[in-house]
Amino acid sequence: MGLGQRLQRYVFRACLSSLGITFAVIFAAILLVDIVEQLRTVGDTVDISFVTAGQLTLMKMPMLIEQTMPFLILSAAILAFSRLSRLSELPAMRAAGLSAWRFLAPLALLAVILGLFSMFVLNPLGAKLNAQFEQTRARLVGGTADGIAPSKNGIWLRQGSDTNQFVIHATSTAQSGIVLQDVKIFEYDRVYARGEGTDEFAFRRRIEADTATLKNGFWELRNVVENTPGEETSRQDALSIPTDLDPAKLLDRFASINTIGFWELPTFIRDTRRAGLDALRYEMHFHSLLSTPILYLAMALIGALVCLRLARLGGTTQLIAWGALSAVLLYFVTELSHSLGAAGAAPTLVAAFAPPVFALFAALTTIAYQEDG
Repeated sequence: MGLGQRLQRYVFRACLSSLGITFAVIFAAILLVDIVEQLRTVGDTVDISFVTAGQLTLMKMPMLIEQTMPFLILSAAILAFSRLSRLSELPAMRAAGLSAWRFLAPLALLAVILGLFSMFVLNPLGAKLNAQFEQTRARLVGGTADGIAPSKNGIWLRQGSDTNQFVIHATSTAQSGIVLQDVKIFEYDRVYARGEGTDEFAFRRRIEADTATLKNGFWELRNVVENTPGEETSRQDALSIPTDLDPAKLLDRFASINTIGFWELPTFIRDTRRAGLDALRYEMHFHSLLSTPILYLAMALIGALVCLRLARLGGTTQLIAWGALSAVLLYFVTELSHSLGAAGAAPTLVAAFAPPVFALFAALTTIAYQEDG
């Protein structure tokens, strides 16, 4: 093994050690802060113990780590290369004929590996545990949202107007709540007395269907069996029931972005489009996950770049501050770009890849200018 390879392995171990230290600090900080947050928010509604709050926090932890991972990589890069520079190990590597490209390669490799790990493993795990967190938290506080009440006996919904009410029950859902399966619908009409409506409702009919698909303004029922008191049972292939439920809100209730993992997103996006609903937010999220390795690589190079200056020349603190500011600006621009893509104001591919690719090439250009003139 040549000298260059041994030095690269040494740099890789230094980066890995700094990453471990940074991860431990950030993990402890997130753990303490979020436990207090759970005690404050959930604890205001129901009495929970410190252990229960810790369990809720641990369910959220993978998602929170994923969200802070860019800054974790930036901090690890700054810590590793500032230490190498302070101990004069970087000048020694340069004196041994190792260019900046060679000792930055281990950091770049680590960043790409972390990006792939975050995309393929951490995100799906975080989505699954976050879904459990939301269910557990809802069970603890005993709340429901948007007229939807999930329970062990299935899904219950309620909708209606001044003249009638519908109570809808489904044993399960598909396409993250857009399609209800094994559906039973109970319709009630308002009771009128002397031409004025009362507060009472009378049963009108019961509808059973294999599936109910939420469209814009109506439920589309398939394989329908309709039972009305005093009339014969009616069977139909399809039936439409008007609804005032907002598809977007129903989609948010059953399919929060943070509860859909990387591997499930393509199928979910296809099914959502097939149901006639807007899937731009989910498509934007999927493309942003695909750009994760590039973003992490850009963050790592920014962190290392500010520490390449020789420590004896001074100004290292100012450079680190500029690097941190650049990383925060990159994160802000990335989030803004993602918002534009989710709103349809920009193509999702461009919105997802433009900021990290620009930052990556800017960092590579700066390194090339410093090293090769």
